[in-house]
Amino acid sequence: MTYGVHTTALNIAGSAFKGVGYTTLGMGLAGASALAWGSFERRWPTLRHVHITLDPSRNIQPLTILHVSDLHMFPGQNFIEDFLSKVTATNHIDFVVSTGDNFSSVDGLVPLMRAYTPLLDYPGAYVLGSNDYYSQMPKSWARYLVGGHPRKARTTPNLPWTELTSAFHEAGWTNLNNRADTLSIPVVLAPVAHVSSSSTIAPNASSHSIHEAAHTSQTLSFIGTDDAHLNRDRLPIPLDSWADQQNLRIGLTHAPYTRVLNAMTDAGADLIFAGHTHGGQIGLPGFGAIVTNCDVPRKYAKGLHSWRYGTHQSFVNVSAGLGTSRYAQVRIATRPEATLLSIA
Repeated sequence: MTYGVHTTALNIAGSAFKGVGYTTLGMGLAGASALAWGSFERRWPTLRHVHITLDPSRNIQPLTILHVSDLHMFPGQNFIEDFLSKVTATNHIDFVVSTGDNFSSVDGLVPLMRAYTPLLDYPGAYVLGSNDYYSQMPKSWARYLVGGHPRKARTTPNLPWTELTSAFHEAGWTNLNNRADTLSIPVVLAPVAHVSSSSTIAPNASSHSIHEAAHTSQTLSFIGTDDAHLNRDRLPIPLDSWADQQNLRIGLTHAPYTRVLNAMTDAGADLIFAGHTHGGQIGLPGFGAIVTNCDVPRKYAKGLHSWRYGTHQSFVNVSAGLGTSRYAQVRIATRPEATLLSIA
């Protein structure tokens, strides 16, 4: 009798250990699969198309703005270079905005400038993020996902941010780090038809009409901040052009902290661009981003949103960015992206 009980106990224990083993194996396989997918997805960029409509009475011209952010460049990120080259070759772009965190390491300048080369042919504006000043450091996922004691702040930049801003300056891009500015840009409108009386029209031309693009201009008025994640943000006083209803009012910042979004919205910004969040970098189907790495709610981790503060409302576009830390080369349910925003 005792023997039978002992045998039964051993059988139960053996089954339990097998169950634990299968569970552990299953979790290990699931984790390995997620890691493999995340390694693939982080090299699978997409161009997100979004559209906004403003009050027609303001007579703001239709235009398209390319928003790039968080390239986090280090050697070997050729997919970013190839992607941006294709984007510029296959899309109409009037203006480019860059919202910072361009580096992942001190040796990222050369590949970064290759990635930016096709973008610098367009007028543009930029702000910087923490990873334009300070290189990334190893950080556990636990610290990233649930927080922890902050590291001691670094005060001496070790990234080539001055070389980057010099290249932007030479290309004519506008520096908006705690600055306000205004800029008039050329805008290409839809082609228009003109009746021609000339007899030298090409044989395949349609019935004495020649289509050519119409050109106009649009004034952009800007306010921008340095990185709020480093508490470097100081919102500037807008220029007089900000008050003109026919000018498009744009805010730029790296990290979309609520204090910055509220201040820019309260100032009357039509449109605010930000990055920093990586869209959460790790997302869950049906749940979305787990964290935003700032105080903005998770539903604003990426994409175009309406942001209200007091009686004012702005459109806010938060880019999920194109890169990752070299110490966390994975994305799950959050593809790298650039955004092409059309204004009608």
